[in-house]
Amino acid sequence: MTISEIVPVYNAEKYLRKCVDSILGQTYKEMEIILVDDGSTDKSPQILDQYGVEDDRVRVIHKTNGGAASARNAGLRVARGEYIGFVDSDDWIEPFYIEKMMQACTNTGVDIVVSNHFHDIGEECKKVSSAFKPGVYTKEQILPRLLYSGNFFEYGLQPHMVTKLFRREILLKTQLCVDERILIGEDAAVVYPSVLEAENIYISDLCGYHYVQHSNSMTKSETQSEKQWNQLLFSHLEKIFRAKGVWDVMAPQMEQYKKYLIFMRNMSEFDTKVLLPYGGIPTSSKIIIYGAGVLGQKMYRYLSEIEDLDIALWVDRNYEAYQNKGMKVGKPEDILSLQSYDYILIANTVQQTADTIKHNLTEMGIEKNKILWFSEEFMGQNG
Repeated sequence: MTISEIVPVYNAEKYLRKCVDSILGQTYKEMEIILVDDGSTDKSPQILDQYGVEDDRVRVIHKTNGGAASARNAGLRVARGEYIGFVDSDDWIEPFYIEKMMQACTNTGVDIVVSNHFHDIGEECKKVSSAFKPGVYTKEQILPRLLYSGNFFEYGLQPHMVTKLFRREILLKTQLCVDERILIGEDAAVVYPSVLEAENIYISDLCGYHYVQHSNSMTKSETQSEKQWNQLLFSHLEKIFRAKGVWDVMAPQMEQYKKYLIFMRNMSEFDTKVLLPYGGIPTSSKIIIYGAGVLGQKMYRYLSEIEDLDIALWVDRNYEAYQNKGMKVGKPEDILSLQSYDYILIANTVQQTADTIKHNLTEMGIEKNKILWFSEEFMGQNG
């Protein structure tokens, strides 16, 4: 087998057929598909077994629940492909995707191929690109911007495993040594160490992977164990960066990465007053949240728990998609109907997008001093 595609599956019966059918329907046929049931309690195991009977390229593994890293490890241990790819069970890929990725491997001979991806929210399909221009890079060329591009907060190299094709020997060194207790950032725990093991990396302009945002996805859930998970990831990466002798280059990037990840997962960690990264706002404020993606949903839940704070409105340009998921999100134009409010908080971590939102709001006649995004102090501070 030239390539093995590994699909970790946990309670994904609603999306599973679209995912697996998109892999089976690839123009590239010389592959095995390893479907790993990670202890699902819905009908996913039966669906997987059916695929295993219907197509001899499909191999099904059933295991007790252990998380994404554990499921990927189980698939990798039995994989026979020279190259390894991953697809999450609630996502899907374009028919040409694997063929184009393999062509890139053949043409360049690199250890890792990187693609862009589509971020699907309802009917909207937004392309997310790497901060690097397309081309072949050595790890030394990538390291100065590996975790952090220099713009707050923008990855240098996106951490998603599903947008990479790895030479198998690389993953045997990186994936199998990951602490399976890491349940936040498990992609980053493999992707960034893999770059350090690679001789060359090809960053392509290909886009054929669809990351589908669901309201119940892991990235938007909260648990009491998140601080521990964060620390496991940070310790794992620091240990590897130090062992590889690149800590001096990576330490400043790690500080920004920690800041971003902690804020996305545990907003209150920064707060001596409410939302310190936004400059801090009085608890008696009447606010509008602009953005209903991952950060917007986290922010809405967090601010809803503050007794004296009033969320007057929650808006997003893709409001219809979020309304279809049962979320109380309106359109940006609804802001104009409010008689009074104190602040509009832009719930987006990408500076270019935030600047566009600011521009659009001011064009609507909204005062600039009411529009808040991350403060310069927060973006520039170390830690």
